[in-house]
Amino acid sequence: MSLNIELIIVLMATITFFCRYIFFMKCFPVRLNHTTKKILEFTAPSVLTAMWVPIVFMGHKTTEHSLLTSPFLYAGLITLLAAYKLKSTLNIVVVGMSSFAVISWLI
Repeated sequence: MSLNIELIIVLMATITFFCRYIFFMKCFPVRLNHTTKKILEFTAPSVLTAMWVPIVFMGHKTTEHSLLTSPFLYAGLITLLAAYKLKSTLNIVVVGMSSFAVISWLI
C-alpha cells in the first residue's frame, strides 16, 4: 500500500511540474488570452481556501480542544486580520505561525 501512495505522490508532482513548466518553456510558446488570465487569478485563493478550511474547522478533532478553544480557529482569525492590515505575505505568515504557537502554548 505504501508503494502505491508513493507512486501517486510522485505522479502528481510530475504532472504539476510539467503543467507549470509549459508556461516557462521558450520553445513551446503558450499565450493565454486576457479572459483566461483573469480566470486563473482565482486559482491561488481557491486552492489556499481548500487547504485552510479543513485545518481551521476540523483541526480541533485531532486534539483535545473543542472548536471554541481551538488554537487553529483563533490563529486563523488573527491571520485573517493580519492579511487585511498587512500587505507583505512573509509578515502575514510570521504573524499567523507565531499566533498559533503562542495560542497553542496558552491553551
